[in-house]
Amino acid sequence: MSNISEKRICQNCKGEFLIEPEDFSFYEKIKVPPPTFCPECRRQRRNAWRNTFSLYSRKCDLCNKSVVSIYSLDSGIIIYCNKCWWSDKWDPKNYGVNYDFSKPFFFTAQRAHE
Repeated sequence: MSNISEKRICQNCKGEFLIEPEDFSFYEKIKVPPPTFCPECRRQRRNAWRNTFSLYSRKCDLCNKSVVSIYSLDSGIIIYCNKCWWSDKWDPKNYGVNYDFSKPFFFTAQRAHE
């Protein structure tokens, strides 16, 4: 590990970015190579899979209060307003599935929703 900062060129936007010595020690600790994308391009890649820009007007599925959600009405996802979510009005056990110990966990959880 060196004690100097290193300038790199982003392979995506071709912009220059800096990697500090502390960053190099962190990457070494978690056994990953230093980044080849600048922080802004890395942020864009992480957010590409998230829906933070499409918002929908919905009704809480318990109290019918109008709420803003990242899930559209046709998504089939049940949503609750903040007050209902933190209340005892709904039973989280309604969303549980029986576990089959003879199958891997992720296989069972995936198949339960099909």
